[in-house]
Amino acid sequence: MILDTSVCADLLREQAAGSDGPATRRLAALGEARVRLSVFTLCELEAGAASSAGPRRERERVRLLAARRSVVCPDERYARLYGEAKSALKKAGTPVPVMDLLIGVSALQAGEPLLTRDPEHFSKIPGLAVESY
Repeated sequence: MILDTSVCADLLREQAAGSDGPATRRLAALGEARVRLSVFTLCELEAGAASSAGPRRERERVRLLAARRSVVCPDERYARLYGEAKSALKKAGTPVPVMDLLIGVSALQAGEPLLTRDPEHFSKIPGLAVESY
């Protein structure tokens, strides 16, 4: 299972509030399943931390979240998968924001479903299994 940025943001917000919200409960329900982050999700989290009112504190929270998960990085197949997905989306007239496409293709490359709070864009990516809460 690959986590989208929306899930990570919810996890961070729920942790800060000390609550078991929907993201925390969904991860708990996964049990021992392997849960990972795309490097592009990590990029979005770092950008959010850098632009926050407390960047040092937020970067530390992101670091702690990422420390518990392995990070999926592009491999030699990634460019082909990205090109195929982008081409299919263009032909279908269903564009997807670049970062969502990058994250979605990371899940395709890993052969794992993507967990997101916002399935609208991701569900357009051919072959991507999308789960939400």
